[in-house]
Amino acid sequence: MGIPKNLVLLALLALGGSFIYVQISHALNILGIGKVYVNVNTTSCRQIGHGVLHGCEDIVVDPHTGLAYLACGSLTPRQHWLHPDDEYNFLHESETDHVYVITEDDRYTEIILLEPSANRGNVPFSQDLRVHGFDIYWDSDDPQRMTFMIVNHQLDHEAVSIFSHVSGSDHMVHIETVKSELLWSANNIVAMSHTEFYATNDMRFRRGIMREVSNNLRIADGHVVYRNHSGHFSVAASNIRYPNGIARHQDQIYVASCTDPGVQIYRPGEGGRLAYQGRIIYNDSIPDNLFVDPLNGQIYSTTFLKARETHNFFKHPSLNTTKEAGTKLLRLTPRSNSSQDFDIESLLIDSGELMPTATIAAVQRRNQIQRILVGCVMCNFLVVCDHVI
Repeated sequence: MGIPKNLVLLALLALGGSFIYVQISHALNILGIGKVYVNVNTTSCRQIGHGVLHGCEDIVVDPHTGLAYLACGSLTPRQHWLHPDDEYNFLHESETDHVYVITEDDRYTEIILLEPSANRGNVPFSQDLRVHGFDIYWDSDDPQRMTFMIVNHQLDHEAVSIFSHVSGSDHMVHIETVKSELLWSANNIVAMSHTEFYATNDMRFRRGIMREVSNNLRIADGHVVYRNHSGHFSVAASNIRYPNGIARHQDQIYVASCTDPGVQIYRPGEGGRLAYQGRIIYNDSIPDNLFVDPLNGQIYSTTFLKARETHNFFKHPSLNTTKEAGTKLLRLTPRSNSSQDFDIESLLIDSGELMPTATIAAVQRRNQIQRILVGCVMCNFLVVCDHVI
C-alpha cells in the first residue's frame, strides 16, 4: 500500500518550512537583528591618539621588536571606497594617508614615505596614497630589513605600493607600485617575499547596482589573487563570498569571508594556487581583518555584531556618539591534533561605547608589556586594551 500523496506533500512542506526557518534564524543571528549587547572585558581598554590615529584600518606587529605599525588616514576618502557610488570630490582632499609606528607606552610617530629621485637622493612619495590593508615581509637573513606591501586605492586603479624600511629608521623608500586587471577591488594582503603576495578582491563589481545585488544575495564572486616573484598575477582561489582579511601562519593562508561568515583555510601550492583545506564557521558575527599571533598561531578576529548598524556607521559616522554597531573580538586557537580545527573563544564584547565598531585587533608584546591594539576604519582614535589576554 503506497503512502498517500497528501502526506508526502505535507512532509515536503514541513521539511521546506523547517529549512527556511533555520536559514532565516541563522541570518537574523548573524546580522544581530533584535539583539542587545552589553560590554564584556572592556574595563582595561582606553582610547588614544584622538585626531591623529584616525581611520587605522589595519595593524601589523613586528615579532622581533614588538613595534606596531598602523595604516591610518583621512575618514572621508574611506567613506568613498566603502560606498563608491556616493559623490565625492577628490580635488578638495586636505589630508593624505599615513603609516605610524607605536611603542608599548603609547608613543607614536609617523613613518615618512619617500621615493628615489634622479639625483640619487630621496624625495617625498609623489603618488596617490589611500591605504587599506597592508602587510610586512621580514628578511630571514636580516630581520631589520622590512618590506611593506600596502593596498593603495589610487584614483586611476587599484594598486599595491611596495616600500623598503629599516627597523628604527623614520622613513621607508618606495620600491614599486604594481597594478593588474585582476586586482579590481583589493581589500587586504599577505606578503610572501619581497615581491610575492596574496591579495583579496572582496567583490566582482566595484560599483553600481550589481555591487548591491552581489552583496545582498551573498554571491560568491570574490577571489584571492597571487603575484609571483616575476610580477605575474593569477587567480589563486575563487568563488569566495566577500573575502576580506587575509593572514598567514607557516604553510597556511587564512581568508575571512564576510557574507559567508567565518574563516577559510588554504594551503599554497604549485604556481601560487591555494588549495582549500577547511573552514571555521562563525554563528553570530561577521569577520573583518585577521591577526595571527606568531608565537602560537592563534588568530585574532574582530567581528561586527550588527551588520546594518555597521553599514550605517561607515556611511554616516558620528564619532564617539553611536552605540549601535558593536564589536566582538574572537580568538581562534588551533587544536594540537589538527591544523584545520580551532577552538573559538570570545575575548571581548563592546556594545559600541568604547569604539563604534572595529576592523583589526593585534597583539603587541614589548619590554614585558603585553596588550591588544584595536583599530577601526572609520574611527577617530585607536583603542588599547591592557588586560584582555
